[in-house]
Amino acid sequence: MAMKGRLSRFALLALIAITLAVRTSFPQRQVLTWDVFGYYLYLPATFIHDDIGLKDDTWLDEVMTTHPPSATLYQVVDGADGNRVIKYSSGMALLYAPFFFVAHVLAAPLGYPADGFSAPYQLAITFGCLAFALFGLVLLRMVLLHFFDDRWSAALLVLIALGTNWFQLAAWDGTLLTHPALFTLYAFLLLATIRWHLTPSWSWALVMGVSLGLITTIRPSELVVFLVPLFWGLHDAAARRAKWRAITGNLAQLLVAALILLVVVSPQLFYWHATTGQWIFYSYVNPGEGFDLDSPHLRPFLVSFRKGWFIYTPLMVLAVAGIPWLWKRVPQAFWAVLIFLIVDVWIVSSWSCWWYAGGSFSSRSMVPTYVLLALPVGAVLQWAWERRYTRIVSIAFCLGCVILSLFQTWQWANGIISKERMTKAYYKAVFARTKVPAGADRLLLVERPLGNEEHLVEEEGYIESERYLDTYDHEPDGAFSMDAEHPFTPAFESTFAELTGKDHAWLRMSGRVLLADSSVGTPTAVIHFEHDGGTYKYMARDLIVPDGPRGTWVPFSVDYITPEVRSRQDRVKAYLWNRSGARMRIDDLRVVVFEPR
Repeated sequence: MAMKGRLSRFALLALIAITLAVRTSFPQRQVLTWDVFGYYLYLPATFIHDDIGLKDDTWLDEVMTTHPPSATLYQVVDGADGNRVIKYSSGMALLYAPFFFVAHVLAAPLGYPADGFSAPYQLAITFGCLAFALFGLVLLRMVLLHFFDDRWSAALLVLIALGTNWFQLAAWDGTLLTHPALFTLYAFLLLATIRWHLTPSWSWALVMGVSLGLITTIRPSELVVFLVPLFWGLHDAAARRAKWRAITGNLAQLLVAALILLVVVSPQLFYWHATTGQWIFYSYVNPGEGFDLDSPHLRPFLVSFRKGWFIYTPLMVLAVAGIPWLWKRVPQAFWAVLIFLIVDVWIVSSWSCWWYAGGSFSSRSMVPTYVLLALPVGAVLQWAWERRYTRIVSIAFCLGCVILSLFQTWQWANGIISKERMTKAYYKAVFARTKVPAGADRLLLVERPLGNEEHLVEEEGYIESERYLDTYDHEPDGAFSMDAEHPFTPAFESTFAELTGKDHAWLRMSGRVLLADSSVGTPTAVIHFEHDGGTYKYMARDLIVPDGPRGTWVPFSVDYITPEVRSRQDRVKAYLWNRSGARMRIDDLRVVVFEPR
């Protein structure tokens, strides 16, 4: 017994050392950016500025200037009574909190501003989250040793850590994202599920409640993981009877676990009520994003070269293929893993932004599930090991997965693998390369501007087609009169599917404007998309009319790139808006569509 676990313990320590070495070798000066800024904002807003409703623009403007987290403050949406609401739930802030308080105590004595964003905060939260992520490997080892011997547990630890995008997220700039933290909490939940089903106890019931509460508060859709304890140990009649006896005999433990879950989630509910007046608030107010549960993006989510899970993490093909082997080797996990995986993949692939923006070269939304999927990987590899020829194939496949994953991690960190714009052609061009071949950038998906200014530059890569021209023949001079009673021109409308069969198109709205006098404002060009009556990718750009004598016709032109549409049936509208109400004339208004060649 003294030797039990030695090899897996060595593998664990080696993985921790490698991850720490990589993370410390490539430090980042600014980590509280983009989505992480939204997760973190609860802490400085509450404990430094006493402004949980974000009503005071002064300190937020200072943060945006001094420590710019993103191009826009997209992490905040409007609430009620002048409040603003943090878009993301507060679970990550709960995990950041201990490290935030340590940094807050030390910042001023160390000579740094105690503003929530200076170097001590960045450093403490980064390595605090890294420690929490690495603890997930400790818990995973404990889970594996329940079902596999020491050698297999060591091998599976290495495969999950280095053969998937867990390593890229934990060791590079995903340390503060939700996924490594959720990986650890999934491991907590699975370990508690195993132990409680073996011997029901208050301690493991409480761990289930706390872990489920934190998982839900970090990402509410992850509550689906409750299916794991629910369906654990239902593989045969005897197991089902044993589980029913465990539930009925320990009902108080489970009720308290449910109460603990509610207690952990309650701060989020009180926050929403304080800032919006609602106990449950859906903060993703942009109609361009959301869950489309009736039409999940399963094919691109799984096998596209943009972010396909099986393409960039082929080890998970082995995990899915290995689920039938759970029935014989880890039967108590079979229904829990199978049902959870089906439901979880359906949910995460139903998000409109199914590639989940940047942050990972594979599907980062699946990283927490690797705790569970280690079991079917182990089950099918054990089966393969028992046969001579499949043993050789399985060793080669697993070794290839680790090499590929580590090399792609390096490519991603060095900008060879694009965060969001990958295509099959570009993937083939950079596969196994240490530099981007000349001209390969043209094979990527279109680069969408982050700011408000959009200009089509390389027109030679597009086919031009005029879709709208209105000469207003009903007017005496063929021009359209705008004033306070007629503030809008007729609009150009089209579905995205009618615009193009490609992934994007450019629209150019042009024409001529005649202003009555020098005191009036210029018209505003408006282009936007609509989904189920809601507006997204809204552009309202005031036309720039050169100074000089009024009463002459002045040409104008504005460009607009279509967004990542939520549905190909979403509609685009383009028109002019006279916000000033002054008299002006519009002529030759047209919309030209540029489709990629």
